[in-house]
Amino acid sequence: MTAPERHRSKVVEFFRIDAPGNHRLFARGALSPAVAILAVMIFTLAGLVIDGGRQLGARSRAVGYAQEAARVGAAAIQLNVAEAKIDTAKAAVAISGFCAQVRTNDPAVTSCGPTTLTDKEVDIKVDISNKTTFLGLIGKTALKASGTGQAHAEQGVEKNADSPTIPPIVVNSTTDGPGAPITTAQPPTIDLPCPTWTVGSPTPTWTLSPFPFPPTCSPNVTPTPDPSGTPPTGTPPTDTPSGPSSPPSG
Repeated sequence: MTAPERHRSKVVEFFRIDAPGNHRLFARGALSPAVAILAVMIFTLAGLVIDGGRQLGARSRAVGYAQEAARVGAAAIQLNVAEAKIDTAKAAVAISGFCAQVRTNDPAVTSCGPTTLTDKEVDIKVDISNKTTFLGLIGKTALKASGTGQAHAEQGVEKNADSPTIPPIVVNSTTDGPGAPITTAQPPTIDLPCPTWTVGSPTPTWTLSPFPFPPTCSPNVTPTPDPSGTPPTGTPPTDTPSGPSSPPSG
């Protein structure tokens, strides 16, 4: 066996676990500390993700409770005053009742109450104790989440000139559309031609039924005299004496 072959054989024997000389190097239980450290790291990471998410949710709840409690306190306004002010006595009672209801619904709330209560503003602070799951393995059994809320009395209109000006409302009525007045239908105006007839003749028979005879129609043809002396048609004949009348003879 050459020298390179003997060197290669020793390297392979060094990495063989069943080799007689390697029993001490890879003794039973030598990897246990590494596994324990890795497990602690995994549980710590899980605690940061899961318990951290719960902590963010608890803080969001605390802020919501505090803001609602501040609104409840600011809603207690003094009456019969020219300026909007908070009634501190009524506000304290309202906030106390709201916080009691919050503690009943959410047992994790450890503190709820005003930090500032004046006739101008209300400040509320809420604390929540959030129990941990994975962080308890390293001794952190609970996390504290806090939230604050603020509300104040707002003066809407301080004087008459501050009130908004509302333009007048004008309704233009139309003859069509909903709400239009109902009128009686009128027949259309029909321009009918008058019949042609001579002055002195009787009124001709109207044939354009059912249209009425135009009341403005009148005889529109003037009779022309006959050269033979015959009276015109439609004119009653008249006897004109040619001389003095003589009594009849017996």
